[in-house]
Amino acid sequence: MPVITINGVIGSGTLEIGHQVAQNMGLNYVDRYIFSEAARLVGSPVSQLIEKEQRIVPFREKVARFMQGVLERSAVAGAGADPYFGRGIEMLPAEAYTELVSDAAANSPVHDRAFIDATTSVVKELAEGGDVVIIGRGSNMILADTPGVIHVGLVAPMDVRIDTMAKREHFSNEEARAYAEELENARVTFYRKFFRTDANDPTKFHLMLNIGRISQTTAAEIIAHAAEDIAGATG
Repeated sequence: MPVITINGVIGSGTLEIGHQVAQNMGLNYVDRYIFSEAARLVGSPVSQLIEKEQRIVPFREKVARFMQGVLERSAVAGAGADPYFGRGIEMLPAEAYTELVSDAAANSPVHDRAFIDATTSVVKELAEGGDVVIIGRGSNMILADTPGVIHVGLVAPMDVRIDTMAKREHFSNEEARAYAEELENARVTFYRKFFRTDANDPTKFHLMLNIGRISQTTAAEIIAHAAEDIAGATG
């Protein structure tokens, strides 16, 4: 029952590699689900959390228009839609992290502490079920003391990150760079505030891979082999 967490700098290919690992090993793949279930646990509609996420990426109007469209679709969905999971969550950037400026959080309808506690509960429940690849959300820290879980960290040079984000989000290179830098700042803040650690500290992972040196396909194969070895050693 392998459990693999994959975290890394924004644009390093965590989503793409995670998908490949899950497909190759016959595992479940989880990213946005964690966000929606955390929303359910804290009793806050996804639209409110998306508003918090939106404040991470104020650098360009295109993102603001995108998020506004998501919220409008949620409103149009009306009472027939699930307010926690529904209408828009599938378009939420899977690598986004909550806005963590303390003054803003204090006035927020969703307190950061409650959200991270809910996220922790969701991640631990997923791990207990086994056979899953968990992307992001500080999952390597949440499951740091859980036996048998393999934690993978990804890094990549900026040119690779730009290329990854440009292809995934259909951005120009300039937009992709700004997007990656802004979300990476939020991710680093997320780790620092809630886990008191450097998001890219190699000692927090079993395996660190540089996607500037190997392909995503090779990375997925390495992760699968490592997971099988660890599962065999702990089994």
